Amino acid sequence: MIDRLSQLIFNIYEAFTVALYMREKDMLNCISAVTFARSFDQKRPVPIESTLPGWVIKHNSPLIIPNFDKDEDVLGYYGGDEGIKSFMGYPMDTSGVIIVDCKKKYVFTDKEKKILASFASLIHEEMEREEKAAHAEETIDELFAERRIMNLLSALNTSKVSTPEVLSEILGLSGGSFCFIGTERKGRLAVQDVAGIASGDMVQKECPAGSIASLVLEGGHELLLPHDSAYLREKPVLFPNEPFKARQFFGFPLITEDTTFGVLGFISLNEIKLKESAIGALRNVSSLFSLYFTTQWMREHLDRIRDFDPVTGAVQFPVFLGAVESLARKKERFSILCVKLGNMALYNRRMGCDGTNDLLRRVCQVIRYCAGGKTFVARKNGGRFFVLLKGGETYETRNMMKLLYHAIGKSLAEEGLSPGAGVIELGTVSYPDDSTDPWELFDRIEEKKIRKYIE
Repeated sequence: MIDRLSQLIFNIYEAFTVALYMREKDMLNCISAVTFARSFDQKRPVPIESTLPGWVIKHNSPLIIPNFDKDEDVLGYYGGDEGIKSFMGYPMDTSGVIIVDCKKKYVFTDKEKKILASFASLIHEEMEREEKAAHAEETIDELFAERRIMNLLSALNTSKVSTPEVLSEILGLSGGSFCFIGTERKGRLAVQDVAGIASGDMVQKECPAGSIASLVLEGGHELLLPHDSAYLREKPVLFPNEPFKARQFFGFPLITEDTTFGVLGFISLNEIKLKESAIGALRNVSSLFSLYFTTQWMREHLDRIRDFDPVTGAVQFPVFLGAVESLARKKERFSILCVKLGNMALYNRRMGCDGTNDLLRRVCQVIRYCAGGKTFVARKNGGRFFVLLKGGETYETRNMMKLLYHAIGKSLAEEGLSPGAGVIELGTVSYPDDSTDPWELFDRIEEKKIRKYIE
């Protein structure tokens, strides 16, 4: 529509050139033109300073030169001499200007200026309509993009897609050159995944304190830097001597329970700006990523604690049995030591459940200390513990039983239990001497137990 209005103005004024320029910083960019001139380049920006179209913009006032006798360089839009004799320019606020020129003198008067004012108003209204239509279309695209991202995040939660695939979709929403996710590792931000640029050696690399991305992690607040921000010239986004030159940066913190644990960052490397209209959507995406990582870590944590006794931290008996069966399949010699603390009902009555649990934790610590830090210790139920030792039954194994007896007796005495109140059962078996069947070993250990009262 704007091109049709330019053509209509061109025909009405019998002009040599009609062009519509819009301001961008200190330059004017042509968005529509009709001309006979061979030296006119629509892609050529016109400086605001020292040109007639720039004068119209700066003063926000129409300009008519009926007898143009100046150097044509002052027009700014020709690459050579075109023999222009008349010039007229009309502003559209301070954002744009319509220029009309002609090879005849005294063509433009106040009457032509009034007509051009009407065209300027029509063009301004048309541009507003186009801008609203483009904004509506962009909003619809963003809504569809958000829906696709939601579906991808759902698929990510079930491991059907990878994090970089989700990032690639989000990158399109931001309008950036590339994006990344970084998570906290020992107090530093480490890049986890990248999309839109070759990751090279960036993944798993730690960002030093003071980098722009690290500031988001340290402050726990989003950081939205404008295009060509001076801050981006002073500091690296991720690393010193990074293999790219950032022109713009949006950073959003990943947060769980008021603790910042990561950053979702978007970077522009060229003239194309990050979409300010997408900031709200990107902020929502960062919240969804926060929930995803929190859920993932919780799932991993639950998987880990499922294998351990919640009271003592010893491994659960099925895990211990799996280790025993593994050694048996490999035909490796090993011993199993059983330590059973008796009179658990007595301890519960005297000390309460919390006190008994504290006692069991101390007993487990004593077993680990006596048997060695890397020893496999399991708690089956109540006060029964099993210890897996590589190698057959030896003098050291029997000596360890005596050491455990005295160490556990000391722990019970420290709890104020009277002599004779505590009972400890100790037993040991070895593979393959006592049996080659792992299950039979546990039956044999019950037969070989020694029951002692704590003195």
